[in-house]
Amino acid sequence: MKQVSRMETRYDTTTIVFHWVMAILLVFQWLWAQVIDWFPRGPLRVDARSVHITLGVLLVALLAGRIIWRLTKGRQLPPSNSGILAHVAKATHMTFYFLLAAMMLVGLALTWARGDSIFNLFHIPVYSVEAHALRDQVQAVHAAIGWAIVAVAGVHTVAALGHRYILRDSVLNRMLVKRPEISNRQNSPHERIRSGAN
Repeated sequence: MKQVSRMETRYDTTTIVFHWVMAILLVFQWLWAQVIDWFPRGPLRVDARSVHITLGVLLVALLAGRIIWRLTKGRQLPPSNSGILAHVAKATHMTFYFLLAAMMLVGLALTWARGDSIFNLFHIPVYSVEAHALRDQVQAVHAAIGWAIVAVAGVHTVAALGHRYILRDSVLNRMLVKRPEISNRQNSPHERIRSGAN
């Protein structure tokens, strides 16, 4: 695990990219799941569900990559909170990771229970064509975990915005790429005149 001094104020670029790509994919996945059944039965719904399944597999890979990166080379920062808030923040992150892993595993189990077709290119063997109750139960668990992730993500977002706009600290900046700084010297009128003269 990469160790850094307490002078570091932001996570490394790889960690930040993992965070935001996964966040965007999770939002898209949840929204897309709400409209899959709006598509007419047949090839269109198969394609819509295939997009959801494919991105789910991508999220599995991203989650595994993020965990491995965090444990090996990812930059470690000191806790942004102290006392009970630090424990709550850690518990929230651990719960979020657990729910993500559970969601993805249950999602893969659901494709098996349904025997989904992936873009009509190949079919996942169905567990049992008569196991309608099992399919419905797995789908209900998948949906429940999805709502749990929405709730935890909501708490995480509110906490981040609270740090930004109420506590007015720099916690949110930890997950933002640092903007390149332009020196005051380059922006000064004297330097612009000198550059023009050259």
